[in-house]
Amino acid sequence: MAGRDTGEPGQRFASSYLAGQYAAMGIAPKGSDADPGNYGLAPYKQTFELARTQTTSMSYTASRNGETVLSGGAPAADGALVELIPVYGTPPADTEPARVVWVGDGSAMDGVDVAGAYVIASGADQRAMQGLAGQLIQQGARGVILPVAETAEGVQRYARRLTRASLSLQTGEEESGGGAFILTGMDVAARLLGVDATAEAMAAVPVGDTGAMLQMSAEREESAVETENVVAFIEGSDPALKHEVVVISAHLDHVGDHGEGEDTIYNGADDDGSGTVSILEIAEAFQLAKENGHGPRRSVVFLHVTGEEKGLFGSQYYADVDPRFPIENTVANLNIDMIGRYDPERGFETTDYVYIIGGDLISQDIHDWNATVNDISGTDLLLSDRFNSPDDPNQFFRRSDHWNFGKHDVPFIFYFTGTHEDYHGVGDHADKIDYDRMARIARLVFGTAWHTANTDARPQVSGEGFN
Repeated sequence: MAGRDTGEPGQRFASSYLAGQYAAMGIAPKGSDADPGNYGLAPYKQTFELARTQTTSMSYTASRNGETVLSGGAPAADGALVELIPVYGTPPADTEPARVVWVGDGSAMDGVDVAGAYVIASGADQRAMQGLAGQLIQQGARGVILPVAETAEGVQRYARRLTRASLSLQTGEEESGGGAFILTGMDVAARLLGVDATAEAMAAVPVGDTGAMLQMSAEREESAVETENVVAFIEGSDPALKHEVVVISAHLDHVGDHGEGEDTIYNGADDDGSGTVSILEIAEAFQLAKENGHGPRRSVVFLHVTGEEKGLFGSQYYADVDPRFPIENTVANLNIDMIGRYDPERGFETTDYVYIIGGDLISQDIHDWNATVNDISGTDLLLSDRFNSPDDPNQFFRRSDHWNFGKHDVPFIFYFTGTHEDYHGVGDHADKIDYDRMARIARLVFGTAWHTANTDARPQVSGEGFN
């Protein structure tokens, strides 16, 4: 499926495949394409448009105390380096220079105003810095500048990404896609800070405004890209409760086929093929129960979202624009993203584990139900809370599709087993998946969804995760 890049033929084929699986199981569609005249697989699809932006040129200039310290752009003049390289999000198009703010590794940034500013962040853990960058974008930063090499020369391999298209969702309120992640060298960051290009000198800079001003601009071409979620559901059996829904979600997209060498396809077997096929198995179990006269009391939605890799767009469209059931009637979201591999930095020996994110930070009820299911169902997994914090630098609390439900005060659990050496790489192949452990996690999700769909009272919001 050519890496299932959002809006591309491989992703759209994957959507049709999933719709076909639900049709074969006899599970009803709940997409928005069930208009009169549509037939076949269309009623399972929730089709929408993303805005596609292609950057054709980019320029930047920065000053300190009236003196220009950076100036350049792309395409670069012969022999020149591109010193600031936006690689994620929409490249900025400033009309006026913006403040440059320094937050270091983020550990002492409380009270620092980053809204509308370019923010320089630097720390030893690059994964943590990516998570911090996402947090800063959510706080309104125009862009986050990440020094990922000693010099600008060390980031030139990323310059080709400047011409890749970016996607955004137009919701009618404000554009989603946010600010850009901007890669640079430590030497460039030091010029913006006005210090020597050493880790020690940069670490000594107090957090806050640096006194530098940066302006970036880009020429762009825009077009529309059509993509779709897949939505199926089993109607609840209790007349008093069937208007309420439990949503089980995973993302069907991945990052495409732009690799180098003989293997160019990013298969995404773990990310998120593991969650996608787990939902199919969970759906089959619910349907079998229904066919035997034991259907769930509440309705259960099986939601496969697109655009997660581009900015959680599919789940945002579902939750913000076109929820197929009213969002206030959504009692819980159980989100499955990457449950097929092992985190090499997990900090404990067993591989029989799953990270639980959300849970008691959101709802003690759903946390307890999940733990009880694990105890009595035989799944017997270590339920790790390693990343279960809104302040964790990796920001997994907000980095998958559960968050678009969470921001509406919907209790959620994010099931996750961590990143690994093949994360967003061409090596994320199906033969590296631990299918037995993945099946146990799927049984845990099924059991928690089953209890949530059948209990008298919906789970209550009780934690501090939304505060």
